[in-house]
Amino acid sequence: MNDVGRDVANIIAALIAVILFGSLAYHVVEGWSLFESLYMTVITITTTGYGEIYKMSTAGRIISMLLMFFGIGIFFYAINVLMPLIVERRMEMKDVKKLSKMENHIIICGFGVMGKEIANEFPKDRVVVIDSSSEKVNVARESGYVAVLGDATEEEVLTKANIQKAKALIACMTDASNAFTIMAAKELNPNVYTLAILRSPESEKKVKRVNVDFILSPYKDTAKKVIATLQRPAAIEFVESIMSQKGETLTLEKVKVGINDKSLRELDLRRKTGCTVVAIERDGKLMMPEADTQLKKGDLVYLIGDDEALKKAEEILGVET
Repeated sequence: MNDVGRDVANIIAALIAVILFGSLAYHVVEGWSLFESLYMTVITITTTGYGEIYKMSTAGRIISMLLMFFGIGIFFYAINVLMPLIVERRMEMKDVKKLSKMENHIIICGFGVMGKEIANEFPKDRVVVIDSSSEKVNVARESGYVAVLGDATEEEVLTKANIQKAKALIACMTDASNAFTIMAAKELNPNVYTLAILRSPESEKKVKRVNVDFILSPYKDTAKKVIATLQRPAAIEFVESIMSQKGETLTLEKVKVGINDKSLRELDLRRKTGCTVVAIERDGKLMMPEADTQLKKGDLVYLIGDDEALKKAEEILGVET
């Protein structure tokens, strides 16, 4: 049972308890029949104002006062619980309409500390948040994101997030939940790019088995960054300066070459597009580019440039979109 269902159940249970208490109390103290006692309890709790059905003793009036206080308390508690539920349903309906129109969006599963930081790096109209906590979903919606309440490991929830048209899915929950979510996402959309944020480095081998596209291990990656910062601080500062721009100026991108047997001198990417080839990956090995380097179909080329320059370079290199 979710938080809302539990609160509604508490309201019903409290109301039943008060009605039983009032009915039995009137029956014992005033000697009325159970039906008359129930009737008096109901009109007292609801403050209907029909008056006493019979002359009442002091003890009976004390019971009436207690029922009034309990009735008002339950009423305000119900308002406190149900009003947010109504608002949440309205926001959910708005999100459903937005989701039906979204394409190439990013789905973030888990809106904890990591999920929030990742979401902040994307335009809000491109992000869909999934979380099983209604509180976190409300926070995401208040922050301007489209959000879905539910378990991201379930296909129904992923479908609500329009996984079929999503560009990428980022899983930052528990390692087990990440694995099951990625499996479900790949079944619904084999082309979606999946990325898992590990909680434990020991889970890396298990998560790799679910055909995840990329794995980030915060502990391992931070350790590598510490070493690189100590050994090659200039390189780390350069990469950080690119990443900190959020795509507004320079972007470092890896693309798969679609053309064959063309040299970098022939392509003349720097003059035609403004992009610079900083490295070439072939058969798992990195190569430093030279003017006469021949590109082969399937090579992975690392480019640096602005968004417009990168698009032009991708066209020349025959990159498939």
